[in-house]
Amino acid sequence: MKNITLTSLLLSLFFVSNPIWANTTIAVTNFELLNLTLKLTDPKKVTEIDAQDQQNMSMINELLQSGLSHMDGFTMIKVSENDRVDADKAIGFLFDCARCSADLGRNNNADYIIIGRLHKPTYLFSYLIARIFDTKTNKLVKEYRSEVKGMPSKSIPGAVGNLLHKINKDIPH
Repeated sequence: MKNITLTSLLLSLFFVSNPIWANTTIAVTNFELLNLTLKLTDPKKVTEIDAQDQQNMSMINELLQSGLSHMDGFTMIKVSENDRVDADKAIGFLFDCARCSADLGRNNNADYIIIGRLHKPTYLFSYLIARIFDTKTNKLVKEYRSEVKGMPSKSIPGAVGNLLHKINKDIPH
C-alpha cells in the first residue's frame, strides 16, 4: 500500500512538473481581396492587374498556411472554400463579424480562426490585414496589419513572415 501511494505521488509530481500541452488549433481561410482602386477602361490592363491580384492572393494563402503548419505548438486546420463561402454572406462579413468567424472556426474544431484580407486602396500599395478570433469567447483577439509595397515577390513574403512571427509571439500555444 505504501509503494502504491509513493508511486502515485511521484507520478503526480512528474505530471505537474512536466505538463502535457496539446497544440493550439488554428483554422485558416483563404484571404479575401478588397480592391478599392479605380476601375480602368483598358481591358488588357484590367486582365493583367486581375491576374497579378490572383497570383498575390495565392502567394499569401500558400505562405501563411505553410508557415502555420510548420510552427511548433500550432495545428493548422484549413477551412474549405465551400465552408468559407457558406459562412460568408458578403465580402467582409466574416472579417467584421466576430461571432460568425468564431462559429466557422468552432465548426472546424479550432481554438482560433484567422480571417484575412488584402486591402488594396491604390495601385501603389496594399495592406495585409489579419484578424484572429477566439472560437470559445466569440471575440476578436488580435488584428495585424502590414503594408505591402514594391515587388510582390519580396514584399508579400516579408509581410506574411511578419504576421507569422506576431502570431507565434502573441497567441497562446
